[in-house]
Parts: sequence; C-alpha cells; structure tokens
Amino acid sequence: MTLVKLRDKFAVDVPWIDQEHEALVELLNEIHANVRAGETHFRLHYLLDRLVSCTESHFAEEERKMLELGYPNYENHRLQHKILLNEIRLLQTAYRKDYVMLSSEALAHMESWLTRHITGMDADLAKFIKQLQNDDPDSSNPSNS
Repeated sequence: MTLVKLRDKFAVDVPWIDQEHEALVELLNEIHANVRAGETHFRLHYLLDRLVSCTESHFAEEERKMLELGYPNYENHRLQHKILLNEIRLLQTAYRKDYVMLSSEALAHMESWLTRHITGMDADLAKFIKQLQNDDPDSSNPSNS
C-alpha cells in the first residue's frame, strides 16, 4: 500500500519543483513500505537520514530560487520549511535513540504536511514563477535556472 500517491493536484507545473516533490514522495512511500514490512532499524535509520538530506536539499534549492526571483512570501515560506525540517529531525533523533517507533501515524502526518504545503505554499510559488515568465517571456526561464 502506497502512503502518498502523486496526483495531478500535486503538480505545480514547474518542472524542477515537481521533480523534487516526486523524489520526496517516493522516499516517503519507501519508508512507509519498510515500516509495514517490519524492516530493521538499520534500514529505517538509513531511509530517515535520506529523508532529512533530501528535504534539506529541496528546501535550500527552493529558498535560493525564491530569493533569486524576489518572491514576496519568502520569509513565511522559509519558516514553514524550518518547521517541517525540525519535525523530521526530531523524529529522526527520537527514532535513532529508540524513543519512538516509526508509525503509520507519524508518516501520515508527514504526508499530510507535504500535501498541504505543495497544494498551498508551493502552488503559490509556482504561480509567482509562471507570472514572471508571462510578464517577460523573452527572459531566461526562471523555473529552469
């Protein structure tokens, strides 16, 4: 059973954002499948480490692009990134120290947050990027820089 299914409603139609979201969703699904299969702590530690690393990388890239493009909601968007990254790191630390087990509920929370973030804040960012492209179609394509 897949935790998150990529649906058209998740696509923001900015290729680099959609590709990175797809990678994050695939990783969440892999973690979910491993939890359901009763995988070892070692494997789940590795997957959580990858989730943290991929999330850090994705957020850093998004934030770099937002600054580069002068995105007006940068600070709020960045704050939301910090909140989720902190939650993932806390889960990673607690799991590593055997304080918590990875559960379907914890994964569902991450899926819910990701869904809300993509369909809300990232969709708004994508609209901003598309508007920039429409305002100056001869300029370099900011969604591919």
